[in-house]
Amino acid sequence: MTLYATLRRFRFTLAFLAVMLVANALAGTFSGELPAHALADWGIGKDAVWSGEIWRFVTATFLSHDRGMLIRQFFFAAAILGYTEWNRGSVSTLVLFFSFDLAASCLLLLGIGLWPDGVGLSAAHDVGMSLGGFGLLGLALSGMRWRFPLLAVVLLMIGLKIAFVFDPLADIGHIIALWTGFLLGLAQLRMSAR
Repeated sequence: MTLYATLRRFRFTLAFLAVMLVANALAGTFSGELPAHALADWGIGKDAVWSGEIWRFVTATFLSHDRGMLIRQFFFAAAILGYTEWNRGSVSTLVLFFSFDLAASCLLLLGIGLWPDGVGLSAAHDVGMSLGGFGLLGLALSGMRWRFPLLAVVLLMIGLKIAFVFDPLADIGHIIALWTGFLLGLAQLRMSAR
């Protein structure tokens, strides 16, 4: 396979990573931390979305809280988007990623809206591509031979992260997205078996 053919096979992944880098450079994340005004203006949150700012579903996806998060998410995005794009193609990966990101975000924001807000989550904002990424991870795990033990390992890792540093929006969102992808994958397996 030629270099051009390889790059073409990963066109969504490469485009996504490029947009992520440009967005964070313009927002100021490269200087160390995403400025508070950028998080408030571009991040996703219940109050912002429910007031009609639905464009935040897209803008929040490409930003990171700080340089460390950007590096982690860059490699996570490269791995999970690249894996999915290699196996399912560019258009499928694009549709799946943004569908998981949107579905998990909506479920998370709905949950925040239905729960009594004792910790200020309604006004909180978050950024990152991890919800779409965890949805794709769940989808990938569902197709593997050791799917349930692997799912348990990922859930344990999320649980350990929660035990040390609990970030309600991100951590709950990761669990929702992981299960959404995993259950969709199981449904696809069941339908293809028929």
